[in-house]
Amino acid sequence: MLWTAFLSLSLLRFATERLLAWTNKRFYEQSERQKLACQRLGWTREAFDKCLHYARDKYWFAWVSSSVEVVVTLSFLYYGGLGWLEGQAQRLAFVLLGTTSEVIVGLCFFGLLGLLSMAFGLGFEIYSTFVVEQKHGFNRQTGVGFVTDKLKGLALGSVIGGAFLSVLLYVIAHLGSNWWIWAWAFIASFQLVMLWIYPSVLAPLFNTFSPLEEGELKEAIYALAHKVEFKAAGISVMDASRRSGHGNAYFTGVMGEKKIVLFDTLLKQLSTAQTVAVMAHELGHFKCNHVRNRMLRGFLFMALLLWGLAQALPYAGFYTALGMQGVSSYGALAVFPMWWGLFGFWLTPLSSLFSRKDEYQADAFAVTHTGSAETLSTALVQLSEENKTMPLVHPWFSGFYYSHPTVFERMDAMQAQAAAQA
Repeated sequence: MLWTAFLSLSLLRFATERLLAWTNKRFYEQSERQKLACQRLGWTREAFDKCLHYARDKYWFAWVSSSVEVVVTLSFLYYGGLGWLEGQAQRLAFVLLGTTSEVIVGLCFFGLLGLLSMAFGLGFEIYSTFVVEQKHGFNRQTGVGFVTDKLKGLALGSVIGGAFLSVLLYVIAHLGSNWWIWAWAFIASFQLVMLWIYPSVLAPLFNTFSPLEEGELKEAIYALAHKVEFKAAGISVMDASRRSGHGNAYFTGVMGEKKIVLFDTLLKQLSTAQTVAVMAHELGHFKCNHVRNRMLRGFLFMALLLWGLAQALPYAGFYTALGMQGVSSYGALAVFPMWWGLFGFWLTPLSSLFSRKDEYQADAFAVTHTGSAETLSTALVQLSEENKTMPLVHPWFSGFYYSHPTVFERMDAMQAQAAAQA
C-alpha cells in the first residue's frame, strides 16, 4: 500500500515537472513572442537565437536526465536497493571496526549511498559541463580541474559530513522522544558555523580571491555601502572564469561586517554603473532583512520537518515500504527526505512566491538608492544576454519554479516605480 502510494506520487511529480517544462518550451518557441522580446530587449535576432538554442539543449538534457533518474531510482527502491545497501553497511562496520553500532552502521550506509549517488550522477554532470555548457561557451573548466574539484568535494564531504552525521545519528538514537529538539539546535548551530567559516576556510579551497583594484568601481561601491549604512569588510574578486562564463556576485558573513564578492566574469560583462546597480540590489536584501528572515523561516521549517520525522520514526512500514530492514536512525534520515520530497514539491510555488516578493523589494531599494531604474534594467538585460537566459517564460513555469521574477516583470515593476516617483 505504501509502496503504491510512493510510486504514484513519484510518477505524478515527474509528469507535472515534464508538463510544466513542455508548456514553457511551447511558450518561448512562438515566433511572434520572440520578435516582441527582441524589440523590447534591444537584442539582435542572432543574440536571441543563441539563447533559444541554449534553452532547447537544457530542455532536452533535463528531459533525458530526469527520465533516467526516476526510472533508476524507482527500480533501485522496488528491487530492495536500500535494504541491500543496509546489509553491506552492517557487514562493512563489523569487518572494519567489529561493531554493529547504529551510528557506525549509519556512517557506512550513507558513505556507500553517497558514492553510489555520485557515480550515478557523474555521467550527467560530465555531459552537462563538457558538452552542453561547452557548446554554448560557458565551460572554462579542464578535465583535471573537474577531477580535482570532485576529489576536494569528496574529502570535505567525508570529513565535515561524517562529523555532522555522527552527531545527528547519535542524537536520534540516544536522546529519547524529544531528540528532534536537540537535533534542531545542533543543525541550526552547524549551519551558522558553516556560514561563518565558509568565506575564510572553505571557499578558498576551490577559488582564488583577490582584492578589487583601486579605482572608480571600488569607490562607487564603498560610497553606496556608506550611503545605505552597510558595513563592508572588503571587496574581493573571485576567479569564477576558471570554471564558467556565467557572472554573479554575493555577500558573505553572519554577524558584523560583511564581505562583498564579485565574479570576475561579472566585471567583464557590466559597466561600472551597472555593477553598482547590481550591488544596490544585493544590498537591498540585507537592508530589507531578507537574509535574516529567510534564515529564520528556514530554521522554523526545519523544526517542523524534524518533528514530522520524529512522528514517523517508530513505524516500521515507513522504512520497509522502500526496502529497508526496519526502524533505524540512519534509515529515517534516508527515507524521510524521499517521502517529504513528494509532498514538499507541491509547496515549491509558495517558496518561489516569497522569494520573488523579496526580489521586487530589492529592485525597488536599488532604484531608490541609485536614482535610476534604467541602469539596473539595462544590467539585467545585459546579464540575460551574456548568460543566454531565456527571457520568455510561461507564467505557470515561472510561478512554480522561479525564485526571481522574469526580466520583463522586473523591468515593468521598476518602470512603474520610477514613474510613481517622478
